[in-house]
Amino acid sequence: MKTVNKLNVVSTQLLNQLTQMLASHNAPAISTYELASHAFIFAQKLDCELTDFKVVFKDLCNQLTSISLLSEIQPITESKGYLLFGQNKASPAEVICGLDPFTYVSHLSAMEYHGLTDRFPVMLYVTRPSPSEWKLQAQLRMNRDLNENQESYLAAGLPRLTPTKITRLNKTSVHFCERSQLGAFRLVSGSNLRVATIGRVFLEMIREPTLCGGLQHVVDVYCAEAKIYLNLIIDEISRHGLPIDKVRAGYLLTEVCHLDAPEFQEWEKLAQRGGSRKLDPDGEYAAAYSERWKLSINLPSLTGPTSHDE
Repeated sequence: MKTVNKLNVVSTQLLNQLTQMLASHNAPAISTYELASHAFIFAQKLDCELTDFKVVFKDLCNQLTSISLLSEIQPITESKGYLLFGQNKASPAEVICGLDPFTYVSHLSAMEYHGLTDRFPVMLYVTRPSPSEWKLQAQLRMNRDLNENQESYLAAGLPRLTPTKITRLNKTSVHFCERSQLGAFRLVSGSNLRVATIGRVFLEMIREPTLCGGLQHVVDVYCAEAKIYLNLIIDEISRHGLPIDKVRAGYLLTEVCHLDAPEFQEWEKLAQRGGSRKLDPDGEYAAAYSERWKLSINLPSLTGPTSHDE
């Protein structure tokens, strides 16, 4: 009887601790790992020996959902997380950033955030590390969170930090881009939202135009906005762009946007005659050609009578 009473007391104390933690949580969603790690560390601080903490944690989750402090993000086996009380109107981007600590908003969704597009994406585009890099980052995060408690945490059968597999939040589809090298992003002040920087977004536009509204939309955005953000664009592409990225950006910035900068001379040296490089990486090779940038201009609006050059 004493053991049962002690278990009830500990469970109540843990529930109170988790309730306080959730009240100050800076995201609308929380992963099962983050919830479990907090509960386990709280239990260690209470210096209690719980033989089956996995059962205790499950009971805590049931209590938190029964009083509506948490609600499962369905399907829970894919989302691996919960929505916090009062966060039903949180944006899908904020929810995803709450569930996955290494994900950031990118491509057309980041363009929308920065005011670079007048389109309203029906799909949320986010970027996260490749599976191997994600696993490495997760292990480092668990090492930091749990320290010397990690071995006993895993021995208890509690959830590891693993990537969410959710593909839809309410009416919004989620498109995950997995990259071995992550781009630059920033944390939005007063939020858990992580968004690609403006320079990175302009690099993404020429690298993966199909994820940014298509090449024609990319060209329109470059023409409207590149002059304003030219220094940021040049800095990002100079630092992180591949040779083909610099050639494509160089063509758009010089021959379409009619801008100039000293860096373009260095980029121009990367142009290669005799190759099959093309402006739109996903389009067919076209006869129209930029002699300066040694690039097939496979977008009709740039070669016809109503091209941007006129």
